[in-house]
Amino acid sequence: MAQYPYSIDANSLEGQLEVLHLWSAAELNISTALFILKVTTAELLQLAQRHGIAPPSEEARQKRIKELEARVRPQLRKSKRDQAEKELSGIRTAIAEALNRLASVALEANAFGQVEAQQLYSVAHARLRRALDSVASVQEKFDEARLLENEAAGDFEYTDASVKVLRNLERVVPRPDYYLVGDFNHAHLVTEHDVLWSWSQGFLATSTAREMLILEEGDTIDEIALQLGVPLPREEAILPAEAAAILGDEPVDGDPTYNVRRRIRDGRLTSYFRSDVEARRVFEDEVMSRG
Repeated sequence: MAQYPYSIDANSLEGQLEVLHLWSAAELNISTALFILKVTTAELLQLAQRHGIAPPSEEARQKRIKELEARVRPQLRKSKRDQAEKELSGIRTAIAEALNRLASVALEANAFGQVEAQQLYSVAHARLRRALDSVASVQEKFDEARLLENEAAGDFEYTDASVKVLRNLERVVPRPDYYLVGDFNHAHLVTEHDVLWSWSQGFLATSTAREMLILEEGDTIDEIALQLGVPLPREEAILPAEAAAILGDEPVDGDPTYNVRRRIRDGRLTSYFRSDVEARRVFEDEVMSRG
């Protein structure tokens, strides 16, 4: 395919015919052809008619568009990927810095006996930690998608058949908001009701829920839950660290609970109830044994 600038003698008939043929095949747009030949649009059309050269057909134009798209699309994708990766890296850095500052403030509040403030800082710290985990998970998926795209790039050809419209798909059913405190992003401030629901559904151990709630003297978590219409958990949830030990997880970047929290986040582990954790371990062992 010809590229500009061309080594064409526009003063010779051969050079003029070459430009006209390139324009007719849609490999050269009309503005570039006019620039090379130093003629007007009317003069170009007259010259083409005189030599029996037809204007570019719709088929030729569409073919040229697809060729240009195939050339430009990978560059655009790479540019967008690089930008997304840069933004993800910036977000992770900002959250990590905020976590360090928040941990320092929480320790200071605890040192001065500000228990309520320390609890609120701890809740905010946990939310930021979940946000950092979510960003890390997105980064992993991003890297996996890029790897798959690179592997398939050599064999993939973009045609009309590549465009598919998916119909009659099951709609995405989001998890209820009351699941979100334990290991999911929550759009609103953490409330007493959120904490209780997460405890009720097995996303918080009783000890953790009690730390997050500010209880009056003599109050119990069971009584408050019943007063607010929140059902009691079907069994006692265990701590993420204990669940990770049952599942045999290895620490990730020094965090022993990273993988168990990932299972909760993507739905592979339905709760921190011991029965659910043990059932998940049995399932994973069976999968490993099958190879």
